[in-house]
Amino acid sequence: MMTKLLHLEQHPGVNPNSFKSTITSVSDDRIELQSTGYYPQGGGQPADKGVMVGTDFECKVVDVRKRDSVLHYITDMSGTPNVGDQVECTIDTLWRNQLSAMHTAQHLFSALANEEWGAQTVGNQIGFDRTRIDLQFENRDAFEADYMSDMVNLAIEDNMSVKMDFRPSQELIKDPLVRINMDRMPPNIDVWRTISIGDLDVCPCAGTHVLQTGDIPPVEITRVKSKGAGRLRIEYILN
Repeated sequence: MMTKLLHLEQHPGVNPNSFKSTITSVSDDRIELQSTGYYPQGGGQPADKGVMVGTDFECKVVDVRKRDSVLHYITDMSGTPNVGDQVECTIDTLWRNQLSAMHTAQHLFSALANEEWGAQTVGNQIGFDRTRIDLQFENRDAFEADYMSDMVNLAIEDNMSVKMDFRPSQELIKDPLVRINMDRMPPNIDVWRTISIGDLDVCPCAGTHVLQTGDIPPVEITRVKSKGAGRLRIEYILN
């Protein structure tokens, strides 16, 4: 039975609540649950971390991966977990909140780079300390890092609302604020979890985000690196 992903129905992603679940599978270094509030690694965003406690055991959750099922990788086990055990799980709030802010900032970078230079986001890796985004330009010489950071920081100061809903593919295809190519998205999904930022951006996304852009600290671009013809890798931090 596929693990239910609780985070998909929750917004904003910051200050996550603890949750209870039931163990469905146990091995030496991982546990599967009936439902989980931990974010599994994906979309360039690292997995959540936290602590899992049962009646007769306690362990740290250090990674979460979604494959055919959702695997919670564990360390520092004390006691013995068993299938059917009820567990209470807490999520590392500092880790989740920082990644939620980083991820929402990445949406701003992608939307504004597309709006200003027609750049397409072709990759990203969200990190706790720094995040990188790869942008493909028709003319990358037009890119100005200071101007990019100024635009993002102004969008942060505007304190635009960040909303989550579920939208059908056909609606997203017709929306001019959707800046990704929906033709490249998996065709078997009819309805997408969607993140909207004010009147700036609409994006199908399973990640965690803040409630308004004003919750993001100011950004600083720390590095711009060539990654081939027309492509730049931009690294940024939150101050």
